[in-house]
This record gives sequence, C-alpha cells and structure tokens, in this order.
Amino acid sequence: MIAIDLGSNTIRACKMRRLGSGNFECEYSFERIVGSARGLSHTGLAADAMERIRTAVAQLCTEASFSSSIAVATEAFRQASNSSEFFRDIRAEFGIEFNIISGEVEAYLTRLGVENRAKILNFDLENSLLIDLGGASTEISFGEVSRSFSFGIITALESNKMAEISMAIEFIKQFKFNNIILTSGVPTTVAALKQGLNYANYRADLINGVQIKNTDLNWAANLLKTIPNKDELVGKNRADLIVKGCEILSNLVGFNPCIVIDDGLREGLFIAKKLNLKEIK
Repeated sequence: MIAIDLGSNTIRACKMRRLGSGNFECEYSFERIVGSARGLSHTGLAADAMERIRTAVAQLCTEASFSSSIAVATEAFRQASNSSEFFRDIRAEFGIEFNIISGEVEAYLTRLGVENRAKILNFDLENSLLIDLGGASTEISFGEVSRSFSFGIITALESNKMAEISMAIEFIKQFKFNNIILTSGVPTTVAALKQGLNYANYRADLINGVQIKNTDLNWAANLLKTIPNKDELVGKNRADLIVKGCEILSNLVGFNPCIVIDDGLREGLFIAKKLNLKEIK
C-alpha cells in the first residue's frame, strides 16, 4: 500500500514498514511541488495547477510499485468548486481515489505521523505544540485540541491573511507548552539550509530533530531575498513561498525554540490505515 497526501502546495507519498519497536519507518518516499492552490479562484482549481498534479501523479504511478493506495486531499480542494470533477478524472485515468479530509482529520493524522517520528528519536512530545504550515491552511494542535486556520504560504502570498494569522496567534496563547514542533516544507527547508543542504541533496534523516529559532527563520528569509541561486538552494519557484512562510512562522512561534520533524500527514495516513486507528472522512 502507498499513502498519498495531495496538499495545497505539494504532493507527498510514502510506503512504510513496521519496526520491531512497533513504530513505522519510511522505505519509499515521493514528493513533488505542484502548487495546487496557486491561482485558486471562485471557478476552482486553475488549469495549470491541475496539469501539474496530473503530471506528478503520473510520475508517482510510473516510479512506485503499489497494488493499493489511500489518498487524501486538503485545504485547496476543500475550497475548490471543481474538486469533485477533477478527482473523478484522476480516478478514471490513474485508478486512485482521493478523499477530501477536514482540517480536524488533517491535524489528527499529521500529529500521528509526527508522534511516530518523535518516538523513534526518543523525543518526548508531551506538552508540545505542533504547527503544520501548509499551502492554503495551517493546522495547530496541542494534545487532543486542534484547529485548522484558513491561511498558508500560497494564500498568504496571494492575499492579505493577517486577520487569520492573528487568530492563530491568539489560539496558541491559551496553551502552556514546553516545546514547539514544526512540520511541513518551510521549516524543513530552513533546517536544511542551516545544515548546508540544498533542494537536490535534501535528506530527511539529517533534518529530523534539528532545532531552529526565530533568528534562523529571519536569516533564511533574508538569504532567499538576496542570493542569486535561490532556485538551486530551495527548488524552482519556491523561494517566495519559503520567505512568506518564514515570516508567518516567525509571528506564530515568537522567540520559542522549535524542533523540526519532516514526517507529517502522509506518514500519519499510512499508520492510521495500517492500525485502523481512525476512520478517515
């Protein structure tokens, strides 16, 4: 089985194997930037976004060997008026059934994936705040309490989302946490830059558990505003999104140090399916 997470900026897929400890480790991963939320309007997903998704799904089907799949889609597809029609076409062409999940389910599955990695790292997640900054939504959870906010790096770049970001800041203030865990492309990219890695030689095993601070977010944003080879560092057409994401995270985390974990929704989805932990709707 393969688990597929089609997000508002990235499509990610994985196969996992169970370890002797009972945790799960990724044995195959796939990731492509598709920008699902770019150009999203009242008419739905943009034509070029849908074409990028089709190309990525075709690459996944060619590259990976899988007899079954579980696939979910998130905020951009919750908003888009043409999601159902688009996914009917995807199912007919590739045989993959995408289900659009709620922000609450997304937060639950993401935390499940992060918790699995934290156990492997021997990291205690108790009293940890988790922030997953996506392309069109941001999920924040503390223990059993979670909330999905309607802003992400693409939507914040294309329109003013300060009111929604302020709501997220107020939500965070109610919790007394010992740690902040960051997952998704922006913090993993910042951690990679801090480790001297670029887009081509990125390695999740060198990123998991890396600590970053507000100063690292500001440094990465300033670097990508000025350096000429930004596409080589962070991938084609990603620099503006990473800069915006650094600005958002800087506001959300304040001066609290943060732990970066690469694992997230796709890993949690795989684990939930294997363990039948929660029905995915």
